[in-house]
Amino acid sequence: MTDNYVWTPDCSLNIKLREEDLKIKELKISQPCHIEDISGITTYVEQWTTEVFSFPISTFLIKRIGKGLNISNIPESLPPIEDKERFIALLQSQSNSVKVLSVSKQREQRLLPIDEDLKANKEKGELVTVEISHLTGPEDVYTLSIEHSSIDKVIAAISKIMGVTVKKIYRGMIFMNYLQAVKVWGLGKKIFD
Repeated sequence: MTDNYVWTPDCSLNIKLREEDLKIKELKISQPCHIEDISGITTYVEQWTTEVFSFPISTFLIKRIGKGLNISNIPESLPPIEDKERFIALLQSQSNSVKVLSVSKQREQRLLPIDEDLKANKEKGELVTVEISHLTGPEDVYTLSIEHSSIDKVIAAISKIMGVTVKKIYRGMIFMNYLQAVKVWGLGKKIFD
């Protein structure tokens, strides 16, 4: 799949176009997650909200997106934006810093019990979603994300995963979210040089 991230250097929203949908992720909480025995590496646990919209989209949503992209001159009234091409054209007409970055990826998701006793308790929500993605562009990178509505469950899963990972492997890991990664690529750089 290919995700097209809408980005400006000062954006605060993760805005993604996938097929005919517009997805907005907004960071709500970020906290360090100190896990023993991972050689001083600080991981971060973040809580994001995710909203998915279909075109056409309203003036209200365009203004919200403009604010998240740090574009202050979005017109007060607009007709509904019918498709992603008009959406991008409008944003780029208001700011020459708007870029669309294509990220090609293959991804796989699995459910992971936080501990062995919880394998039978799927109905109680004691599983986290683990997503492994292989990005092939703009850079060849593997990503790992852990998702659950409870930060405590994510912290428990990180501890479990990092506890069984060979230390040599996670010394090469960089902890960042997609908004941070897209900024690196938007600035014409690479995460791993």
